Amino acid sequence: MIVQGRYDMATPVATAWDLHQAWPEADFVIVEGAGHAVSEPGILHALIEATDRFASS
Repeated sequence: MIVQGRYDMATPVATAWDLHQAWPEADFVIVEGAGHAVSEPGILHALIEATDRFASS
């Protein structure tokens, strides 16, 4: 699972996209309106959804 904030200045979207190209089986989520911090609501929501999916599989 790759979760990327659209406005992440520490890790640009292009870097996450390159990672996804190298690891195509990983789910790739771009969170609109979010940056880098896990405390941002959109990032936190995407990470919780991902961990819930891992827990149920």
